Amino acid sequence: MSTVEELVGRVVRDLSMGTRNKPAITYSSHVEGYVEVFLQDDSGMTVGFSVDPSASEAEVLYEVAYRIPTAYVELYAVGLPLVPGTERPAAPKIKGETVSWEDPSESGTWSCLVGEYGMSSEE
Repeated sequence: MSTVEELVGRVVRDLSMGTRNKPAITYSSHVEGYVEVFLQDDSGMTVGFSVDPSASEAEVLYEVAYRIPTAYVELYAVGLPLVPGTERPAAPKIKGETVSWEDPSESGTWSCLVGEYGMSSEE
C-alpha cells in the first residue's frame, strides 16, 4: 500500500498547487486485493475509489491521477490541475511507463509529469 500512498501523494501535491483545499486521505485494504482510497473534506463529505496495487506503477499512477481530480470536483467544485494560462483542467495520459498531465483540448501543446506540476519554468 505504501506505493499507492506515494503515488496519491504526487497527485495531491500537484492539485494543491492550484487550491488551498487539501482533503484528508485514508486507505483501506480490500478483500479482493484492491486498495480503497478515501478523500474527505472538512465537512465530512467523503469520496472514494479502489485501485489495484498489483498493476504497474504507471497504471496505478494513471488511475489515481484520473480519479483524484474527479474527487476534487465532487468535494470542492473545482477541476484541477489547470492547464497553465487557461481555465481548463489538465487530464492524465499514460505513455509507456510515465504518466503526464496534458491539455485535453490542444493535444501536444503542454504537458508535465504527474508529481512535477508547478515545478517547471515552462508553466
